[in-house]
Amino acid sequence: MILKGYFFGIGYALICLVLSFILYKFGMPKKYTRKVVHILVGFEWVILYTLMGAGVHFLSVCLIFLALLFIAYKGKMMPMISSDEDNAPGTVYYAVAMTGVALVGCFVPKVMLPFGIGVLCTSVGDGFAGVIGQLIKNKNPRIYGNKTLFGTLTNFLTSSLGAFVISYVFSAEIGIVYCLAIGLLSAELELITPYGLDNISITWGISALSYSFMYFGGIDEYLIPILLSPLIIIFAKGKKALTNGGVVFAILLDIVVTWAFGTFGFVILCAFFIGAVIIDKIKKRVKNKGRNNHEDEEDCRNYMQVLANGTVAFLSALAFIITSNKIFVVTFVTSLAEAFSDTAASGIGVFASKTYDPFKWRVCEKGLSGGMSLEGTFASLCGACLIAFAAYLFGFAGYGIKEFFIVAICAFLGAVFDSFMGSVFQVKYKCPSCGSITESTEHCNMPTEKYSGFIAIDNDIVNIVSCTFSALLSAVFMLL
Repeated sequence: MILKGYFFGIGYALICLVLSFILYKFGMPKKYTRKVVHILVGFEWVILYTLMGAGVHFLSVCLIFLALLFIAYKGKMMPMISSDEDNAPGTVYYAVAMTGVALVGCFVPKVMLPFGIGVLCTSVGDGFAGVIGQLIKNKNPRIYGNKTLFGTLTNFLTSSLGAFVISYVFSAEIGIVYCLAIGLLSAELELITPYGLDNISITWGISALSYSFMYFGGIDEYLIPILLSPLIIIFAKGKKALTNGGVVFAILLDIVVTWAFGTFGFVILCAFFIGAVIIDKIKKRVKNKGRNNHEDEEDCRNYMQVLANGTVAFLSALAFIITSNKIFVVTFVTSLAEAFSDTAASGIGVFASKTYDPFKWRVCEKGLSGGMSLEGTFASLCGACLIAFAAYLFGFAGYGIKEFFIVAICAFLGAVFDSFMGSVFQVKYKCPSCGSITESTEHCNMPTEKYSGFIAIDNDIVNIVSCTFSALLSAVFMLL
């Protein structure tokens, strides 16, 4: 059986490449010959799984083709499976994805059947999505990047059908609703993953989800976050709310928070994020008035800002995973409530008629750290209460009305502490040209001079210290 596996497995893959080459020579555009290989080669899994099962022999065949495709990619030896832009690194990524899961299968044999669903979604779902997207030109709007509506729907339908077929033929016992969830995640991953890397993200992502459906009884608690997270990423990128680095760190935060708190944690994280995006947009519209509403990379939250607002929430989630102590539920919610409270204060504060620095007893410019206004302070209190109420509304074991008040009070006090830190310790600069006090090292197209505070303490440091202060304060209240 093993020798048959090598013979039929390698032979089938070579036939797919030869067929693609013949079609290419007969004039078929390479955008279609690539998809021929993409779709057909996925059935390689059926041959190898049936004849070899899990183990080193399956892995060996994957390694052979990974090496061959990498050599062909570097040497530009297979034009029929290359794209005009990149000479088909996506084909190499496909082999990388299969090799990675085959390696896991050597140690966890149960992963091989879910692996088949992941491969089929990549080959058939992603493959037919590309074909349909290219064939239908009229009334086929782009919905994200270069992805079209009918291409995405095709991915969803064919991936769902592929999952159902594998489940039925190999008795995986995955229900229809779960098959639809698999199809939806496949379509979402194809939407958000750039540069041909969807061959990896779909294979690995769908393999993991299918494995969870088959062997993890508690998956329903995490299903909504799993399916909605890609849509939140699309929202973030579409609204230019996060830089690429910010997206990466936000995904890591999302994974750990969802792991710890399930749908509850995801909802609180989304409430903070969507609310912060809306407020940021309002603030930027006021700030950018007079410069044609220009938005650039500096208008997006970068990875440092994600870390500043999310580190305490991340650590609280990890602590809850380890201890299951409900104090860390409260510190998690409080840290995000404080971050949102501060965001609300600065966002709504731009509309204030007068901003005052109560820690230095003087009027200050709007938007300058340490400044407080009546409007901003009220918005800060409302922001703290909003996140605290969202946590109370969606509920979690041990989170009740007492915890609501603790979170709201500590988050608001944390925002006030943020203003104190911003006023007394955060570095500020003075423009030698116009005399303005700013937090930027450049103003009027020239370097600024240090005016007050400490160089090492910028806005990100203030934010993380304030989140920590509010979280610790809430923990003290809980212990008392």
